[in-house]
Amino acid sequence: MSKPRVVHFLGELLGVGEDLIHKLVCNNIKCSIVDNWYDLLISKMSTELEVFSERPILFNPDLVDSNDMLLYFALHEQTVDFDALAGIDCDVILLLDGNSRIDVQVTSLNIIYIHDLISFSEVESIANEKLDELFDLCLSNSRDLIEPWDKKHWWVSQQDVAAGLLRLIDYTRPLPQLIHICGRRGWTNQETFEQLELLYNRTIAGSSGQFQTSHLESKPVIHPTVAKVSQITPSTRPDLSIINDLLIDIDGEGWRPLTPLRTSLMHYLATKDFD
Repeated sequence: MSKPRVVHFLGELLGVGEDLIHKLVCNNIKCSIVDNWYDLLISKMSTELEVFSERPILFNPDLVDSNDMLLYFALHEQTVDFDALAGIDCDVILLLDGNSRIDVQVTSLNIIYIHDLISFSEVESIANEKLDELFDLCLSNSRDLIEPWDKKHWWVSQQDVAAGLLRLIDYTRPLPQLIHICGRRGWTNQETFEQLELLYNRTIAGSSGQFQTSHLESKPVIHPTVAKVSQITPSTRPDLSIINDLLIDIDGEGWRPLTPLRTSLMHYLATKDFD
């Protein structure tokens, strides 16, 4: 019988990393955490660790087995410590932001690009560059700075990404070298701002006690609009066929993000200081 797979976590673990670690603990899957994040994340999961038996251990490269998987999170970083990956004899996955400018020197690594991720953390604030820009417009009650309005984003929640990565851990065959992950539906800047503004106004009304009936009106997620072809900004969704085929091969379900945009934006707003 082969040794159970251990999942090792390196890099910047805020957001998707901590969400995935939580899922592993709740599924009694062995994992290890790099030392600079270990104490913080263990204290955050103190309640779960009283119930589930597989307590994460401190990462030690000497204990990495060839059957294991190592995830290096560089979603919020501009550099990767490739020296930390030297000599690792197991499947290594480097997770990068879809717009990453990191020069990937080690071609043998498996790389997952995550596009238009909506991430959040209860530990520290996380930069969501485009959403932060739209949030600033909510604060200033302005719509004048978003250009172009019709530029699309393929928003995906960190919960769905973590759930997809959890399923990939069960894949024992060699992974494709390059995988893209994002949401299936495109949202323009205008559509995203309208959803964020709606939730922002409801939050302000609730916190100030000045709720009005207009704040509770049912509003459609999508407004049907007609635009000239010349006014439409070309936008191509990242290729989801590889991640979809992999997940079908694992459990037959494919890539099916389940978290609505409004729910993701509510998680995002919950981390903001409205003062």
